[in-house]
Amino acid sequence: MELPNPPWYRRWSVLLAGVIGVAAVAALIGVLGFQGADDPEPGVAGLVSATTVTSTTTAAPPTTRRPQSTLAPGVLWTRTGSDNAKSRGFRAPSAWHIEWSFDCANFKKFGGGNFKITGDGSYEDVQIQVVDDESSGSQTFNQGGYGHLMVESVCRRWTVTVVAD
Repeated sequence: MELPNPPWYRRWSVLLAGVIGVAAVAALIGVLGFQGADDPEPGVAGLVSATTVTSTTTAAPPTTRRPQSTLAPGVLWTRTGSDNAKSRGFRAPSAWHIEWSFDCANFKKFGGGNFKITGDGSYEDVQIQVVDDESSGSQTFNQGGYGHLMVESVCRRWTVTVVAD
């Protein structure tokens, strides 16, 4: 007695072709993902010193994010958001500063919300952290390099702008 042929979807050739197709798609997605990755410049020194100025304000930060193609002269990176964010990699000159503001009125009953900016690469010394309802300020740096900034916030809106001095 002979067994009947299995249906087309149970044959080994169809299964093998499916596995190869899935592997090809996964490889393509991985390659495309790496094309957008920024490589920090090796051997770049960290930041040396910083000055912080903080002030409380009642003015709301801007609600729009300026696209990179229309950045004002001297602006290295800017972003407005309401969640965590990581900047694209950018190079700062020897004198630059970070301007920031946030509206965390949604956490007023808890004494304010947490707003934090840190960095990697040459910006690993960037440490700005404020817990308040609403605030703004700036921090100046006197040594440049290449890296990324990370913004961590529970606030409903924040704006960060990096400016070359």
